[in-house]
Amino acid sequence: MAVLRPLRLGLMVIAGGLAAGLVPTLALAEDGLALLQRIAQGSRQLTYSGTFVYRSGSKVDTSRIAHSLKDGQEVERIEALEGSPREVLRAGSEVKCFFPEEKLVIIENRSSGRGFPVLLPAGLGGLPEHYAIRGGGLGRVAGVKSRAVLLEPRDDLRYGHEFWMDDASGLLLKATLIGERGETLESFAFTQVKIGGQLEHEALKPRFDSEHVRVQQVRATEMRTDDMGWSFRTTLPGFRKVVAMKRQSAPENPESMHVVFSDGLASISVFIEPGGTGAAAESVSSVGPVNVYRRQLGDHRVVVMGEVPALAVRRLGDGIERKRK
Repeated sequence: MAVLRPLRLGLMVIAGGLAAGLVPTLALAEDGLALLQRIAQGSRQLTYSGTFVYRSGSKVDTSRIAHSLKDGQEVERIEALEGSPREVLRAGSEVKCFFPEEKLVIIENRSSGRGFPVLLPAGLGGLPEHYAIRGGGLGRVAGVKSRAVLLEPRDDLRYGHEFWMDDASGLLLKATLIGERGETLESFAFTQVKIGGQLEHEALKPRFDSEHVRVQQVRATEMRTDDMGWSFRTTLPGFRKVVAMKRQSAPENPESMHVVFSDGLASISVFIEPGGTGAAAESVSSVGPVNVYRRQLGDHRVVVMGEVPALAVRRLGDGIERKRK
């Protein structure tokens, strides 16, 4: 659902060594990685609340967020302030999406989810091999003294990024996804933020009545690679498989397989589900900064999508095939 794009949640930091062959830029990379480490820790561990604006093309959404860490578990609430009412609540791995006009609540447990803010890196170790990373200058975002971190891709399989963090706490305040021609594809920025201290009373509790609504439980079960029944012959440099799972959005719907690949910053999702016949024409489309590659493989549909250039989703999708028994 489009509403979930600016509301993605969760964060995982993976330590690792710097890639070989980057000695001339080692100091810059280490400085940039240290700043990214502060962003990753700050956005997960800090208590904060505020209002942020998400932009993608002509689409603009304004949302309110409250976040805290309680007994080692992240608790977060995001409420859309424009358009139809909706909100997302997260407690640890459980995510609840409320759509009061539809009288619908969708519940899903995400063992390995991307998180708010939408452009935040999920792993840091191998980034210097695929991005030129450097610390930028100082500025102000939402009235807060901020420091920039810039990431420029080293190939045509990923986009660039610009992050602005609170210089004192490390909280990410602004992020921009930069396209192949230097254009802004997507951004979010706080317009008002409070960092630290106590949250307002009931800031993390749902605003909408959860009674007398239809509850849709999304079932997800992690899979071992050997049990997938599918192989990925084409590997993208720097991208590794993060998680593979079986998903069922409703009891009456067929199970699908969902595999996520990530380079530590960008991610690509592969969905494989029963449906269709024959060898339908392949197609590439885009929804904002997300490129989508569709392909029919026998009696299964394959969809590959991510905030990466079209070349990346097509190359990964063309290498998918059924395992021979």
